[in-house]
Amino acid sequence: MKKMCAFILAVLLCAATFADVSVKKLADGNIEVTFFYGNPRAQEVVIAGDFTDWQSGALPMTKGEKGWTFIKVVPPGTVMKYKFISDGNWTEDLNEPDKIDDGFGGHNGLVDVDVLVAAASGEASVVAARPTIKFGTWSMLGYQMLWGDGSKDNRGTLDSAGLNLKSYLKISGEALKNFPVYFEIALAEQDNFNNLYEKGKTSWGTGWTNLLVDTIFDPTYYYGGQAAAASYLGHLKIGFNTPYVNWTTGYKYAKLPPHTNVNWVTVDKEWEAGYSSIGGFNHFDFAPLFNKVLDGTGVEVNAVIAPNRTADRAGKQYGLYTYGNVRFTVGGFSQYFDVQYNGAFGTTFKEIFKFVMEEDFIFGYQGTFGPVTAKANVLFNLYGSSVSGPYKIKYSPPSSDVGAVDENPEKKIDNTAFNINASYSGDYIGATLGYRWRGAQASMMYVEDNNDDDHRNISDQLGYRNTQMIWGDVHGLLAYDSLTLGLRGDMTMILHKDADYWYDATTKFADKTALLFHFRPYFKLDFDALLAFPAMLDGYMQFDAMTKDMFVRSRAAHFIVADAGLRYTQTFENDAVKKLTATYAFDNLGAEYLFNTLSADITFKYDFIASFGIGLRTKSAKSDFASPFALYAGVQKKIKPMYAPTAYLQIMYGMDPYKSFGDGPVAYNYNSNSYTWYRDRSGRSDYDGKTAIRLGLMWDL
Repeated sequence: MKKMCAFILAVLLCAATFADVSVKKLADGNIEVTFFYGNPRAQEVVIAGDFTDWQSGALPMTKGEKGWTFIKVVPPGTVMKYKFISDGNWTEDLNEPDKIDDGFGGHNGLVDVDVLVAAASGEASVVAARPTIKFGTWSMLGYQMLWGDGSKDNRGTLDSAGLNLKSYLKISGEALKNFPVYFEIALAEQDNFNNLYEKGKTSWGTGWTNLLVDTIFDPTYYYGGQAAAASYLGHLKIGFNTPYVNWTTGYKYAKLPPHTNVNWVTVDKEWEAGYSSIGGFNHFDFAPLFNKVLDGTGVEVNAVIAPNRTADRAGKQYGLYTYGNVRFTVGGFSQYFDVQYNGAFGTTFKEIFKFVMEEDFIFGYQGTFGPVTAKANVLFNLYGSSVSGPYKIKYSPPSSDVGAVDENPEKKIDNTAFNINASYSGDYIGATLGYRWRGAQASMMYVEDNNDDDHRNISDQLGYRNTQMIWGDVHGLLAYDSLTLGLRGDMTMILHKDADYWYDATTKFADKTALLFHFRPYFKLDFDALLAFPAMLDGYMQFDAMTKDMFVRSRAAHFIVADAGLRYTQTFENDAVKKLTATYAFDNLGAEYLFNTLSADITFKYDFIASFGIGLRTKSAKSDFASPFALYAGVQKKIKPMYAPTAYLQIMYGMDPYKSFGDGPVAYNYNSNSYTWYRDRSGRSDYDGKTAIRLGLMWDL
């Protein structure tokens, strides 16, 4: 046992020697962990990890002369996964002390503070190779009882009750030297809380008998989803690293290695190798070759070639994406160029190049000129005809908001998209100004437009079809570097009048002279900088306006307050309470109702977290809801037994702020860029007229 401990400590000692993560043991027994990101040219860097609910609670890093730092104090026994977000782009720490596959084609940094502390103190006595295979899991065990079906008459009637289990077993690392592997087994996917009781369908006796018998005789089949495959291979990814090329191949739910081309995510982190049990990809990364050839020149070059059978994401259509980029410095100014090609081909190996259904040509540029950063992207699509091909219908880009396309549109601008912006970052003022357009059938392969996933959709990046937009953001630092005031705004208009004008993916306007405006004043007050008081207050208000009586939310107003938020955060130095976060949010749901919510989270000693909130629905002209009042309360605590799961208990009446089961039910389900809740995310409807009690355990290892 001592030899094994020495081996592990030595491994981490080797890793810590080159890592940009340092640790220090404090007098109270806690561990101070310092993260460093060595890119002083970046304008904004935040750190995201399992300790921040990833991007939802990403924390800002502090800029220094040589880069960015972040310090966190944690108790012994803490293991953290993390990644940096630099100027909006997810960035892996190349000097991480250890890493683990993130399940999305990349890696997360891994910090085990106990072993780093032991290594730093010289307790390791041998030097050994880096560890190989690691085991991880994303598992949830939960119970729920639900009263009401959303109607006024059934608010107090028990609707369903059930026990859920979701479990994904993950193996990653190096099976042999330079031979990385990653595979994931979907062990259990019981997804509905109605297996014990469901009104009018399943009695308590039947539900409990089924659960007890099948837990004894065939648990994997029962908790695996029964009608679906009880358990299956979720991801399979293997590869081989050489001094010249890194090769990766994946199958089924394994995600393509993602790529960002300046402003745009051009290979989505959620894009599967082939979820219909066919398909797959090869990914050849030539970064090692270029690093070797260009070492010491100051020029960084990379090239990737990725032939695949996942152009439709299901695994039925052959495709290809390839890109190359170069970064260099001229006169002290950093310059970056990126060129990418995507192709969607035939569906059989005999006709792979006979039918070229879609080609994307994407160009990107980013340059820094002192405090000014300029960015530009251009997209051009070519579409082929499938009328005579295997589909026998016009081609529709998969997973896109574009329907059947015209192979030769009369106006070529229909097949283009463009984004150019410039930002200035000074000590006390920052500003961004940009312009973009998107043609009526401009699209990108390997990027979805599905709001149920946590990613940047096509419409988020390119805009809505046949629209152009001017936007800007200006903010300044005032009052002894403690108060930030800012204003964001944009104006959306038609691109050309010979095509349909889309406000969103489904709403088409007949009047093509309508203009849409968004205005968002915001502020942030740092009491620590002003009064040496560890607290922060920030807020915003979103105004939407349209020049015609066709507003999407209300269908009748030219001008509305769309949503607003105010958040107060304070940390404490006493033993009992560690942190308080209070949030107010206003959501204008138009013809449905107005929704005001007030919520609070309190973190106590030993990371015990209590949450509660209240909501108030206000009638609009056409609204009809079961109850104007809503509330929730929840508690959660990471416990040491059974590999440190997070235990939770939640009670909801008329509102449900949490992510759905399987997506991390202890985290909040905020709308992007706001403090309002998602109401229909992951297929969940409004909780008006419903009451629920939940309890469970969640493992994220």
